[in-house]
Amino acid sequence: MKVPRVESKLRVFSFKIQFMSQVIEFKKSLKAVNSACEEVRKSVKLKEIMKKILFLGNTLNQGTARGSAIGFKLDSLLKLTDTRASNNKMSLMHYLCKVLTDRSPGLLDFYLDLVSLEAATKYSFSSHKVN
Repeated sequence: MKVPRVESKLRVFSFKIQFMSQVIEFKKSLKAVNSACEEVRKSVKLKEIMKKILFLGNTLNQGTARGSAIGFKLDSLLKLTDTRASNNKMSLMHYLCKVLTDRSPGLLDFYLDLVSLEAATKYSFSSHKVN
């Protein structure tokens, strides 16, 4: 016996069976990401650290067109570990941590404000695949 378009019909049937569980999983992941975004947005300590990073960047770039920036792109944070002192022993990240430890030690536990962040990093929505 031959069933017309059997492969297509099986794919549709499989999709119908999996649909609700995928919706539930998607809602769970979306909730985790939304929680993490809200924590980042509301973290006073993280905001203060970002202000200090901006101040540090403006100080280093003083006298140039970049010396009076009002913000920076998040990928610029990667430069904190790449930018090193002339003796190559200390990076800008090391210096920032030293300054925070000496002058603002209360900011160093900022990660406690971001309890949902690790769980949210497990999800990627850009290439969500439906079988």
